[in-house]
Amino acid sequence: MIYCDNAATSFPKPPSVARAMADHLENEAVNPGRSSFDLAIQAAARIDALRVELGRLFGNPADDPNRTIFTSGATAALNLTVGGLCAPGDHVVAEATAHNSVLRPLHELRRRDRLDFAIAPCDGSGRVDPQDIARLITPTTRLVVLNHASNVTGTLQDVAAVGRLCREREILLVLDCAQTAGTVDIDMARDLVDVAAFTGHKGLLGPTGTGGLVLGPRAEPEGTVWGGTGVRSEELEQPRALPYRLEAGTLNAVGLVGLAAGVAWLAEQEPGAVAASERELAENFAAGCREIPGVRTTGRTAGDGEEHVAVVSLECGDIPAEKVGVLLDVQWEIAARTGLHCAPLIHTALGTSPGGTVRFSFGPFNTKDQLPRLHQAITAIVRGS
Repeated sequence: MIYCDNAATSFPKPPSVARAMADHLENEAVNPGRSSFDLAIQAAARIDALRVELGRLFGNPADDPNRTIFTSGATAALNLTVGGLCAPGDHVVAEATAHNSVLRPLHELRRRDRLDFAIAPCDGSGRVDPQDIARLITPTTRLVVLNHASNVTGTLQDVAAVGRLCREREILLVLDCAQTAGTVDIDMARDLVDVAAFTGHKGLLGPTGTGGLVLGPRAEPEGTVWGGTGVRSEELEQPRALPYRLEAGTLNAVGLVGLAAGVAWLAEQEPGAVAASERELAENFAAGCREIPGVRTTGRTAGDGEEHVAVVSLECGDIPAEKVGVLLDVQWEIAARTGLHCAPLIHTALGTSPGGTVRFSFGPFNTKDQLPRLHQAITAIVRGS
C-alpha cells in the first residue's frame, strides 16, 4: 500500500514512537504528577520536558513551559481557545479555508448567543488577503482565527501580515497549525501570534489523541472543562495557575510520550530536510498530474510549491472524487482522501462542492520511487482502463 493521506494522520510513524509508547506502558504507565513516588515524578518530568521542547519549536514569546497546554488534539485545542477567550458579545473573524474544528465551534457559540463571527474570503488557490480580514474587524472583535495552511490546497497564509494588523488593533491572533506543526517554521514571537493550536498526530509524527495550545503572554483563556489536577485538591474552584487551569483530568501520558518521540525524531533530521523532501514530492506529483488530460491540480499552478505544504488536490475530469478514491484503493493499493476534507467553505470558493476533490498528502516516508505508480493509476482511472 502506498499511503498518501498524511494530512489526515502521518503514517507510518518513526519506529521510535511505538517503542517509546510500549516502554512507557511496560515500565512507567502511572498517573503523572499525581503522587510523590518516583515513577509518577518521572512520568511528569517527561511531559514537562515536552512542554519545553514544544514552546521552543513554536517560538513562544512567553518562554514559560507551563503555557504549553495539552489536549486531545487540534479540535479540542481550538474549542478551548474560542470558548475560553470569548465572552458574550464578542466578535471573531475566521476565513474561508477554515476547518470544521473552527467553523463548528463558532456556529455553535453563535447559536447559543455567545458570540458573532464573520468569514473572510479566499481566492482560487485558497489564499486569504489580509486586508479582507482587516475589513471585517469591528469594535467588538476579540479574535482572528487563521488557518496556517489549507488541508485542501496546501496554501500557506501570510501569518506575519495578519499578525501585524491584529497587534495594531489589539486583537488576539489564533493560528491553526494542524497542517504545519513539524513541517513549517512557526515563530510566534516573530509573527505576532498569540495562540498556536496544534495536533500531535500529523507533522509532529506522534499518535492520535495528542495536541494542544501554545499560549503567548497576551492570551489568558478561561477553562471550559473542570476537574482534578493533583494540586490544591481541597479547593472546589479550579486552580488559576497554568497549566492546571486548562488541563483538568488525567493527561494522555502514553500518547504524549509517543509525541515526544516523534518530535525528537524530527529534531534528529537535518534542519528543513523533511519538509523540503515532502514539498518536492508534492510539486513533482502535481507537475506529472498536470500532464494527464482531464486532470486539474486544484489551487496549484506550476512552480508554486514553496507557497504550499505537501498537499495536492485533484479533480479527475467528470469522475466523482469518491469513485476515484475507491479505485485507487481497490485496484492500485493507494490510500488517498476524498470529499470535502471537513473544510466546506474553501470547496465553495474552488467550485468543487459538493463532491470535493481527491487529496494526496505526502509525509517523511514517501519516496520519489512511488510517483510513477501514482501517475499511472490516475492516468488509468481517467482513461477508464
